[in-house]
Amino acid sequence: MDAGQPLASHVKVATQDVSRAAEQVGRIFCAHRLSPLDRGAAFFATHNSLRFAGGSINYVAYGGDVEIDPGCLERFYLIQVPMRGGAEIRCGTAVSDTVPARAASVLSPTRPSVMRWHRSCGQLILMLERSHLERMMATFLDTPVEEIVFDPLLRLDQDPGRIIAAQIGHLARMAESPAAHHPALLQQVADSICSALIWGHGSNIRAALFDLPAGGSATPSRVSRALAFIDAHLDGTIDYADLARHCGCSLRALQIAFKTHRSQTLTEAVQERRLTLLRERLTAGGQGQSITDLIHAAGFTHLGRAASAYRERYGERPSDTLRRSAG
Repeated sequence: MDAGQPLASHVKVATQDVSRAAEQVGRIFCAHRLSPLDRGAAFFATHNSLRFAGGSINYVAYGGDVEIDPGCLERFYLIQVPMRGGAEIRCGTAVSDTVPARAASVLSPTRPSVMRWHRSCGQLILMLERSHLERMMATFLDTPVEEIVFDPLLRLDQDPGRIIAAQIGHLARMAESPAAHHPALLQQVADSICSALIWGHGSNIRAALFDLPAGGSATPSRVSRALAFIDAHLDGTIDYADLARHCGCSLRALQIAFKTHRSQTLTEAVQERRLTLLRERLTAGGQGQSITDLIHAAGFTHLGRAASAYRERYGERPSDTLRRSAG
């Protein structure tokens, strides 16, 4: 086991046998054809994985160049973020090249795919169960959905790809921390990634998210009611479906209302309120709590991202605010 690998404490496959690799990785994902293309390179396969409700976070790497042919995934989506090497992804009729920090791939369950991984490619892979993502989309649209097909190329040098890749990296680090024993925290981050994918990345039904029927938009009073609900639940997980039900409208209508009346997404509004709460508690001197405790009490699950967002908004670190308040 290489301790430097992502998810190194969750090894599921480590073999130099091609047939065994195809069988064991296939048990985690799905049956597929695995063909080494570089006979001069030493073959190996590594698959580290941790499951949670609705999906799993994975690190997969192969030695040399390999071709992987899973056909249609059927039951799940894959977001594949290359960490080293690169890959050519054929998904349906589209062909994409993915490389670290520039481009990732999104495989949809109803589109056949064939992949060529090059230069001992290693990728962080988020598996999202089709049923879970379709339920989320149905909640957003307030109607059942039959098929969601995402654009296979996800650029990492711009949003939402940059955000999605950062969250997947965060999820992998959580899997190596005490958070691994709290599946609800992992699912919270995964659901945030789902929302970013659904609302920000191209798909066959993305336009429907912004195409409200007449009279379907949430009023400013419902936006105010949503903000009150958010403020009352800042210290925990905020379920957007529960929020929409509380406001008496569809989640799609509420998302659009926030864009219309506040020029921000629901996620941005929640982060803004969490930062405001954190600022208030830091300014009050922290009441004997550590900065870590205060950040968690404001509902943040990622200390580094919370501190970065705080500094971007207030021009100083949380520790600076607390030190000044205490002095």
